[in-house]
Amino acid sequence: MKGWIKSHTSDRYLIPIREQMINMLDPDARVIDLGCGSGDFFIRAHSKIESGFGVDGSKSFIKYAQNRTKNLNITNLAFKHRMIDQHFKPKADFTHATACLFFHVLPQELAVQILKSTTTYSDRLIICAFAPPENRKQRFLMWLDQRFTSHYRHYREYCQNGYMEGLIKKCQLHIDDIADTFDPTIKIYSVKL
Repeated sequence: MKGWIKSHTSDRYLIPIREQMINMLDPDARVIDLGCGSGDFFIRAHSKIESGFGVDGSKSFIKYAQNRTKNLNITNLAFKHRMIDQHFKPKADFTHATACLFFHVLPQELAVQILKSTTTYSDRLIICAFAPPENRKQRFLMWLDQRFTSHYRHYREYCQNGYMEGLIKKCQLHIDDIADTFDPTIKIYSVKL
């Protein structure tokens, strides 16, 4: 049920952003998606990529993603329930690592560790993340969106440390491109490793 709700709410809102991310992938990419949720990004991208491996800490999201790919007869995607922590290291290498609204839900020290570790198993990062709001209205709406979540403390820390750009700089990585999206508080960061 949790996966169905996500796929009919936030996943729908993020469709244009996910399409932008898909267009940034190289043809025949081997992609790992950190915090893949209900698998929506990969299900949309499956025909463009060679293979996709989605990881999420929610059993219900992973089950939902697995059922969707089975029902749609998609064979180049795999989903695994696993906590993404400082010990996370996939068994394969990937051309791309992606994440969509993932890093702000983590404690910053863990976010740094996970972001740094992606450099050991992928060649390029494509990250959709919250960016600094441009005005009071955006700041208030972001605060309202995040305030009643279980990760609000981590979100505040994420903001105080410079949002995604601050996290990338802290990892001593270089941003190749920052793409705007239809939502001014969400940007897509491209990092070549």
